[in-house]
Amino acid sequence: MAKPPLNRCFGLVLLAVVGLTACGGGGTTAKTATTAPSGAAAEPSAEPSSTVSEPPPKAVRLVELEVLGKGKAAQPIMYNADESGVENEAKLPWSRTARIELTAAEQEVGRLVSIVAGSVRAANGQFKPAPCRITVDGEKVASGKGSCKYMLK
Repeated sequence: MAKPPLNRCFGLVLLAVVGLTACGGGGTTAKTATTAPSGAAAEPSAEPSSTVSEPPPKAVRLVELEVLGKGKAAQPIMYNADESGVENEAKLPWSRTARIELTAAEQEVGRLVSIVAGSVRAANGQFKPAPCRITVDGEKVASGKGSCKYMLK
């Protein structure tokens, strides 16, 4: 004789509940509430919560962007540091120094600083990529020809 569908479902639910109870509730834990003695009012805890963390202090970095070479840049120099900009007909060597204050999020994921150095005229008259360099707090962090970039943290 077949069992009615409702009895089968109830049996499965009962097995699931018993199984979860035997396994510690499926990964969840019950917290017991503490009560104040009768007649006494419960006072909030004076200790700070361990889940609240203070943001890190703002970090300040001194960034120097440089395009090396002699003479004049054959193309505009484009840069992105404290602000983005373009330097037309720049005399080489060229540099820009920026004081960058990083937010907590920027300290975590970074902030891109970059320079597109363009071209310079070589001794033979042809154009070649201009050498560039990025320095952070006095330490060289990137160098290249034509462009340089660095993720500042």
